[in-house]
Amino acid sequence: MHQRINMKLFLKNPLSLALVACCTFSTNLSAEEIKKTESLKDNEMEQMVVTGVKTELPLNLVTDPKKPRQPLPANDGADYLKTIPGFSVVRKGGTSGDPLLRGMGGSRLGMVVDGETLAGGCPSRMDPPTAYIFPESMDEIEVIKGPQSVLYGPGNSAGVVVFTQQQERPTENEWNMHTSLLGASAERRDGLFDVSYNSPLLSIRSSSTSASADNYEDGDGNEVHSNYERWSSQVTLAWTPNDDTRVEIDTAFSDAEAAYADRGVDGSKFARESYKAKYTRSNISSWLESMELQAYYNYIDHIMDNYSLRELSSTSTPMAMNLDSETTGFKLTLVFTPLEDVELTSGIDGRDNRHTSRSTMNQSAMDYRDMDREADAEFSQLGLFSEASWQVADNQRWIAGTRIDDWEVKDLRDSISLSMMSSVDNPTAGETRSELLSSGFLRYEYGFESGRNSSTTLFAGLGYTERFPDYWEVIAREIEDSYSALDIESEKTTQLDIGYILSGKKLSVSISGFVNEIDDYLMIETDYEKAAVLSSMSGMDSSVDTRNTTIVRNIQARSWGLEFDSSYQLAERWRTEFTLTSVRGANETDGATLSQLPPLEGRAGLYYEQPQWSAGILWRAIASQDRVDIGKGNIIGQDIGSTDSANVVSINAAWKPISKVLITAGIDNLFDETYAEHISRSGADIAGFEQLTRVNEPGRTFWLKTIYRL
Repeated sequence: MHQRINMKLFLKNPLSLALVACCTFSTNLSAEEIKKTESLKDNEMEQMVVTGVKTELPLNLVTDPKKPRQPLPANDGADYLKTIPGFSVVRKGGTSGDPLLRGMGGSRLGMVVDGETLAGGCPSRMDPPTAYIFPESMDEIEVIKGPQSVLYGPGNSAGVVVFTQQQERPTENEWNMHTSLLGASAERRDGLFDVSYNSPLLSIRSSSTSASADNYEDGDGNEVHSNYERWSSQVTLAWTPNDDTRVEIDTAFSDAEAAYADRGVDGSKFARESYKAKYTRSNISSWLESMELQAYYNYIDHIMDNYSLRELSSTSTPMAMNLDSETTGFKLTLVFTPLEDVELTSGIDGRDNRHTSRSTMNQSAMDYRDMDREADAEFSQLGLFSEASWQVADNQRWIAGTRIDDWEVKDLRDSISLSMMSSVDNPTAGETRSELLSSGFLRYEYGFESGRNSSTTLFAGLGYTERFPDYWEVIAREIEDSYSALDIESEKTTQLDIGYILSGKKLSVSISGFVNEIDDYLMIETDYEKAAVLSSMSGMDSSVDTRNTTIVRNIQARSWGLEFDSSYQLAERWRTEFTLTSVRGANETDGATLSQLPPLEGRAGLYYEQPQWSAGILWRAIASQDRVDIGKGNIIGQDIGSTDSANVVSINAAWKPISKVLITAGIDNLFDETYAEHISRSGADIAGFEQLTRVNEPGRTFWLKTIYRL
């Protein structure tokens, strides 16, 4: 009886099922396992609920996404990243937030999933790459801050986030299973089932996820248009004939619908399908350590409309836009060991992307499904990269890398829409733009023993990257004196990173700072006044009429910031954490602050931990932000105005009744604070909802999660 779990019960009452699941799994475990758990030594204790990620390597963070977290465990990639110091998220609704690292996002922040570079399909950023990532189905998340690696694609001036699944070859046959159920306020329900069979010869892994929620309420009790439903499924098959060879095939599917509080339309479809093939060979020779060849295909089919997830007003007509994005890519990586203390990674990567759309201004009279898709752009990139690590001594290391990328974009638009009712001929129709861009970095790391049971690392890195304009900058926008932005300049970032890391038995500290100069920074500006009609010959106004539009333009910019995180073991079972992040910037062209930068933020936590249970409190303090440049920003959003400070307190607890079961619970925003992230988008006027200045964060939120691992 206990072996049969009714999925309908989960959909109706996840909190009940979480408790049932715990009891079910408990009855199947032996008394010996319970006794083993009860006899755990103090030094085997682990943090049950993760509230921060400790920095242990220069400009590099690694975390396990399967461990429960606070605030409320994530339902997509952006939701997860916001718990890591230095990250902030632009809220648009209940899901699909857009992450920024050190105030930079979009294509400045790369997203890589098992070697595949992800990009969204919506020209309005409804679906950032993280919207298609289900963190708990991954085994490891690595964050590389700044332009300090060339291995994961071009243009990652802010950094890169790498999501990976385990690929180790087992020595014997084994089954692994990870399941979780979560229930929370706003009728939120999350479920994950991840199971794998591994043998020395053949491995198969399958994971499925689901997540849904109703509209949440902010601290003032205002309902926010934010409901969503998401699901995903993935299957990976691997053949490992020996310890040095692995052939892997992977396929993944997902879909979703999501309501948005920041615009006049919602996303009624976010369908994605992905196929990957990978070949890896290790220990090839004394000087060639390994080779990896990977190819992938990714297709996104996206629909946004104003009638599926909201009430249509009596004066509105049903409108819809259907867009798709098709990407193919490959990567070949070779790891050389020419000397005992030198490792060289070289390779080639490339990808092609084609974007199409079709739309209707009246779905009732003209169904978009009866229309042909029209391509608007094709992008292609081919890159060569090389990164070397030289262990000068046991405590000293030099790391350097360089890459060169050949970019090309074809403008396939015959016309450009100026509004819902008007369009003009595209002045760059059929034209192709090609450009050769380069990137590189150099970093020095020095470590030494700084006392009993403690070590210190000092580092400094200088990076340079050139970023080709992305789809949202070169196709979805226009420039000051033309309807097309095809000729906008590429962005060039030069950045210095320095830092200090202390790792001790009781005290761990990390301090890092950065400063950069950004030439031809690609800034998006709204409400820009320009001529309603431009002369095709001179680019000057041929009419007295003007219009307000959104443009992209190059500016000279710079930004700088500081990140601090620490952890201290107060006593045998008491631990405290503290983080502080600050980023500022300047728009030197306009003599103003650089827009869309998050305010100063600090987090402090106090935790009590035993082998079988733990409890903690987390305080997040957000400073006010009055350094703004209204109407200017990036492809994700623009400054709206200043914001007030906020203090958010959350509590959590965890119980491990047996070794394979973990039950966690928490209350986020305990005191029901009403606040919005400074960088979040403005609220839209939606029938039946209070219009907000910004999309506010959820108010007091209760959650309960059960995890079972086999």
